[in-house]
Amino acid sequence: YLMLIVALTSGMRYGELVGLSIEDINFKKNTIKIYRQWRYKENGGFGPLKNESSERTIGLDKATIYILKKQVLKIKNHPQNENHLVFYAPDSPIQVITNDRLNDVLRASIKKLKMKPVITVHGLRHTHASVLLYKDISVLYVSERLGHASIDITTSTYAHLLKELRERDSSKTISIFDELLDE
Repeated sequence: YLMLIVALTSGMRYGELVGLSIEDINFKKNTIKIYRQWRYKENGGFGPLKNESSERTIGLDKATIYILKKQVLKIKNHPQNENHLVFYAPDSPIQVITNDRLNDVLRASIKKLKMKPVITVHGLRHTHASVLLYKDISVLYVSERLGHASIDITTSTYAHLLKELRERDSSKTISIFDELLDE
């Protein structure tokens, strides 16, 4: 569950999430540095990110930082966790909870909450971006936060949402000038 919360509030890709190590978290600044990922398809180990823009430092909310602190305290002294992975899973052949297992937990949670639609862990990344865009966070910042190679990727991926926001912005623009010219 902790991983799902961090996935939702950070927008990290699965490989970035499971590649998060204790040293990557700055508890004083409430940030995490994302500069590598866990090669879960290749039996573990660190590897490069998807693209150069994927390297980033992002801020996190206090509740997520608190969750990460609790997880770090739980796992930091595990003798087999040589890579200091935050989400280390000693029983897993790849040392972390598999994407399939995490998706199973997410699916079960969604079903228990009677929510629709059922999404994947990667879908949490899309939810993260959609929430930010809907709350008027700039598409440039969202693109940087997600580590997209270009803003074009962000705008094409979220074109449907941006179109809806554009219509809302059109109404706001008209209201602004109605108020301005009424004075």
